[in-house]
Amino acid sequence: MKLNYIELLLIIIITLILSGCQSTGVIPMDQDSYYIGKKDGSPGLGVSLSNKAAVYKEANAYCRDKGLEVKTIRETITPSRPGQLGSMELQFRCVSPGGSAQPLVKDADTVIEIKNH
Repeated sequence: MKLNYIELLLIIIITLILSGCQSTGVIPMDQDSYYIGKKDGSPGLGVSLSNKAAVYKEANAYCRDKGLEVKTIRETITPSRPGQLGSMELQFRCVSPGGSAQPLVKDADTVIEIKNH
């Protein structure tokens, strides 16, 4: 059985979508902080809000099991573009309920360095 170009392309796309949706799960980092990373297998360009929501749901479930709440340390979002799946990475702590939310300090997506010669 010989596959034509369109069938082969379709198989590759489906494989990428299915393999790209996996989460790292909650990974303990230093002291009391944790990490979750998740590739976004949805087609299209830009940032997937459903991928971001899935990462936060996983983090919240992890902390809720301990009777605690998520406190975001850092989030890194890589938008999808042709030839590259997007991703969401979250570093967080589980803290006692009832704290006051602080504004999230986000790292720059792109850093431009200007050198004067």
